[in-house]
Amino acid sequence: MSFWIIAIALLALALAILLLPLLRSARVQRDDQRQQQNIQIAREKKELLEAQLADGEIDQAGFDSAYLDLQNALALELSRDETGDPQARGRWMAVLVMLAVPAASVVLYLMLGEYRVIENPRLAQAQMSAQQRAAAPQMSLQEMEVAIKDRLSQNPEDAEGWFMLGRTLMAKQQYGEAVTAFQRANDLLADEPGIMFALADALAMQKNGNLLGEPEELVLRGLQLAPRFPNGLWLAGMAAEQRQDHKAAHRYWTQLLPLITDNPDSTREIRSLLASLEERDPELANAAAEAASGGDSRLSLVVDISPQLKSKAKPDDAVFVYAKAMQGPPMPLAVKKLTLADLPVALTLSDADAMMPTMKLSSFRQVVVGARVSTSGNPVAQAGDFYTELEAIDSANPPAEISLTIDQVK
Repeated sequence: MSFWIIAIALLALALAILLLPLLRSARVQRDDQRQQQNIQIAREKKELLEAQLADGEIDQAGFDSAYLDLQNALALELSRDETGDPQARGRWMAVLVMLAVPAASVVLYLMLGEYRVIENPRLAQAQMSAQQRAAAPQMSLQEMEVAIKDRLSQNPEDAEGWFMLGRTLMAKQQYGEAVTAFQRANDLLADEPGIMFALADALAMQKNGNLLGEPEELVLRGLQLAPRFPNGLWLAGMAAEQRQDHKAAHRYWTQLLPLITDNPDSTREIRSLLASLEERDPELANAAAEAASGGDSRLSLVVDISPQLKSKAKPDDAVFVYAKAMQGPPMPLAVKKLTLADLPVALTLSDADAMMPTMKLSSFRQVVVGARVSTSGNPVAQAGDFYTELEAIDSANPPAEISLTIDQVK
């Protein structure tokens, strides 16, 4: 009996916590919360995959496949538009919560709960192990391919969709079809380094890994736009090694090392390749320090808003401070979220603020930095937002301090 009294008390407390914000019609920032949650979940799943790989539960091929699925699923979720007006639904949602939560809680507990755990704690450990073993995997490559092709049938001009299809086909070792998909993405979004490197990789795999010729030309053109893009430096080093240009290969791979410190397996592989080159040519080791000048990019910003626009906004309005590539993907390379009440503020953007581990600030030399006030809380820019942007910032050699004053209306 005491158990049910405690359960009812906790249920009443939960209802109070849920209903008060709804009844007050608090402004809900659903899109941003969903994106942040998806990114956090993806990071946790990536850590789980790395732990499984380290423990030998999956091999490298399984890890690569699962990680690709994870990246594609995250990209699809982030690109999905959200609709609806949460504030208008607030009061109806409050009524629904007040009626549904108690009923659903009791029914679900009676169906799925295990009250015997109170008397026998060993049942909790057994139940947890069973849940871990039954954890569902990500979508299979075949399912991902079908989903992306369906998306492209609705919007054949979707460059991101073609890129994702190419990645999926590469994982399935269908290199000819991957080349077609990447080429289509490259035609739709010209001069995007990530697509150029992916196309070069697919072309090389068609030739049993031979990067010489068109693949290397694509890689070098991509590196002119993004000199510190990890995949580009890796491929450039491989091409140089195939040409027997050990010095160039050593230079590319040494520049790559500080950009992949969050990937221990790749770091060990690159160090092994560098050691092999240095054994064949001891003079290469003397150039390592000079070639490794690249590193984590850091931008020091001071963000404020003009008095005229500040008077039109609210203290709790969301402020997004970001850096994105001048030529490349539209997704920010680094982003921080504040509120208007925080301004003026001094902050730093770096690789630690990346939304995706493969898209870092240090991967692109020329970037755009900006700040935007969103009254809706939506991270995607909308008409009526207040903003400011500065272009052509050198991420490798930025100004000591970058001043951003929000003074424009979108």
